[in-house]
Parts: sequence; structure tokens; C-alpha cells
Amino acid sequence: MKADTFARLAALETLIDAEVGYWLEYHPASMDRYRETFVSRVSDVVDEIDALDAVAAARVYDAIVDFLAELPEDDEGVVEAALRFKRTVDRMTDRAMQPRDLEAPETWAVVLDELLATLLDEYRRAVLGPGEIEPRGWLRVRLLLARAREAAARLAPGARPDRRLELRDAMDRLAFAVTSRRVPAQALEPLVRAPRRIAERHRPSNLTRIGAFVVGQLLRPRGREKS
Repeated sequence: MKADTFARLAALETLIDAEVGYWLEYHPASMDRYRETFVSRVSDVVDEIDALDAVAAARVYDAIVDFLAELPEDDEGVVEAALRFKRTVDRMTDRAMQPRDLEAPETWAVVLDELLATLLDEYRRAVLGPGEIEPRGWLRVRLLLARAREAAARLAPGARPDRRLELRDAMDRLAFAVTSRRVPAQALEPLVRAPRRIAERHRPSNLTRIGAFVVGQLLRPRGREKS
């Protein structure tokens, strides 16, 4: 599994966590309408996963269908259904990615970039105007911000000390703007762009992959040369 696929899975799982949180907090009157809105929000992300990895997309699609089919109308049942979905994604990731890739700062740079892009999209939907917030979208924004901060923390150890501080400052500014100031969407764009630029510096490039391959070949044990 490529880092881009893993990043979109992280975004998808965050959106689904927010949808579950919305159900638990507001208990929508119509389960059919809830499912309809749920599907409409996550379908684009599933399509993006499909463009990158058809096998992963098929498994995610099956997991979402199972989640919605098993979704009861009590809090404990909803939580259990969410946990089953999350464990399915965990198993997919564990089978498809090496532990070193899951720990690599380069992987988390891709995840951070994807979460921030999704955050900005959701913020535009959720913040309707001064003092006007759409509750379902606002829950997505809050969770995406929390996950983005986690991804930044996973990226930070691989950055130079000055860039580590730059990333922390950028994420703190973004957090204050979202949670405390609720700035207009156009004012949020440069605040999202700043940590995305930092993440971009750490994304794996084709040159990096080629270099890793060459180093690997050089380090392979060789047999004795014939005299």
C-alpha cells in the first residue's frame, strides 16, 4: 500500500468517526437520511482510494456496507459497529504496509497533507457565516484538526529542529484559528497552506525511492569474486 492510499484511509476513518460522533451526540430522527448523508460524504474518498488501489477500495467499500447494514439504533451498538470498521481498516493496513513505512516521517507527511486538504474542504462546508456553523460538518472539522495534529507529531521527529518548531507554530496557529477564532474560510486558507508546505518538503519523491533502491543494492551481500 502506498502512502497516498494510507493517507486517504486515514482521512476516511476520521470522517466516519465524525459521522459516528454526530449520531451519538444528536441521535438523528431518520436513520435512512443519516445513512444517505453518510454515504454522500465518504463516497468521494472511496473513489480516490479506488483510483490509487482498487483492492483496498473494494475492501473499504465492503467494510462500509457491513457497517451501515449492521448499524443499530442504540449507542452501544453504534460504537461496536464503528470499532469493527476501524479494526478492518487496521488489518488492511497491517497486511499491506511494512512497520518501517508506518513509522516513517515521509508517510506521515503525506497523511498530514491529505488531512489538511480535507480539513479545509470541510471547514468551507461547516462555517456558513459569522456565528453560523453546520453541526455535522463542524464535528468533522474538529476531528480532522485533531488527527492532523497527531500526524504532525509523527512527522516532527524526522524534521530538522528549526522545521520542527516551524511546523508546531503553524499547527498551533491553525488550531487557534479553527477552534477559538472560527475565522472565515478564505482567512483559513493561508493557515492551512503553511503546514502543507512543510509536509511537502518531507513527502517521498521518485528520486528518494530510486536512491533507496540503489543504496539497497549496494548493501546487498555479494559472493566472492572469482580470481
